[in-house]
Amino acid sequence: MTSPFFMLARLRVVKDKLAWGLRVVGPWAALRGAGRLSRLWLSRPARAEVHLRSGPILEFDYPHQFPPTLMLFGDFIDPEFAFLARIARPHWRIIDVGAAIGQFSMFSAVCLPDATIHAFEPSGANVATLHRNIARNGVGGRVFVHQGALSNRRETARFTTAPKNWMSQLSDAYGEDGPGELVPVDTLAAALPRLGLDHVEVLKINVAGFEPSVLEGALPCLAAGKVDVLILLLGVPSLVHYAALAGLGYRFFYYHPEQQTLFEVTRFDADSVLAHRPWPARHIIAIRDAALDALVAERVAVRPLDMRLATPMPGRTGGEPVRPPPMGSVTRG
Repeated sequence: MTSPFFMLARLRVVKDKLAWGLRVVGPWAALRGAGRLSRLWLSRPARAEVHLRSGPILEFDYPHQFPPTLMLFGDFIDPEFAFLARIARPHWRIIDVGAAIGQFSMFSAVCLPDATIHAFEPSGANVATLHRNIARNGVGGRVFVHQGALSNRRETARFTTAPKNWMSQLSDAYGEDGPGELVPVDTLAAALPRLGLDHVEVLKINVAGFEPSVLEGALPCLAAGKVDVLILLLGVPSLVHYAALAGLGYRFFYYHPEQQTLFEVTRFDADSVLAHRPWPARHIIAIRDAALDALVAERVAVRPLDMRLATPMPGRTGGEPVRPPPMGSVTRG
């Protein structure tokens, strides 16, 4: 049974996202989006598409792959998209972990100059749609799809696609008759040399709560400075890994597109990272300190995150910073 506090938190997230989306695109664009949502709900097609104002076209199967925020606002509203578009250089190499139907991959291929993207996605249904979106946007020479999962181990596992995509996950059932589909599981540290990559500019990780396992599998290449920018889905289990990455020379930020400013997070407890977001960010940005000046140059300001400017969320309390785990430790997602 869903708790009242969980429902209250979900309602607040929806309210904050709606307010931010209205702020980004304006009321008239949102009103047109509401019309798109209504027509989609009434017609209930097996497949539909949305044309984003920034250029990409995204097909999706309805309702399982339906992207409501993109349909409502008609474009990417998360601040990290504006940040990457502002600092992008030609020919970036990008890894998209948890590519789904290709939202981040299509943004990178269409909106960033001549970027090359390697998209990792275990769901066969999502991969089929991802291939259609690659063809639809004419970026087949720059987006390469790998059906499989990245984690902290190398094996073959079963991936079960749930009706709600964000609940899909790897399974421990390996038998031939088990649920889901067999997919290869690799680590980022092993995948990079196999792809012929010694360095990537952007690594995006959004795998429905299993980000810690992906980060553990990426630690050797992160420790070697082979990734400049990470876009990480926020989550309490990941906080200890943010602290570990800070020890490897990465700095953590939220980006405000209106102020063109990175606000730096320096404490890694739940209160500091999650409760004091001054806007409804779903992802946190980590940048390798040695690459920061060259990346932002004079395009973006860097300031400390002033927690006095944000209102703590109900139910959150402060605490001591999370201590990083030993670098050889492994937890299972």
